[in-house]
Amino acid sequence: MSADILSLPHLRALIGLKVRHRGEPCIVVEVLESPCTLILEAQGDATMMADMHGRPWEYGQEHRAIPVLNEDRTALHDALLDLDLLD
Repeated sequence: MSADILSLPHLRALIGLKVRHRGEPCIVVEVLESPCTLILEAQGDATMMADMHGRPWEYGQEHRAIPVLNEDRTALHDALLDLDLLD
């Protein structure tokens, strides 16, 4: 895949985009550079998050990592193509 078609600045422009992942509304909150990954934040109910010792600590949103490119880095990953855009 050509770097001209898909670049980090293009992907960072997606931050704030509302999408549906596995039937649940999410927002793109971050783009990781290596490996190229979109980080989604689920917009459902907050869940209890554990501290480093496994004890319940605070409420937070679930985050999901979606790879941008397939393993060969020749095409877009199926997980990325399965995202539905929301209004």
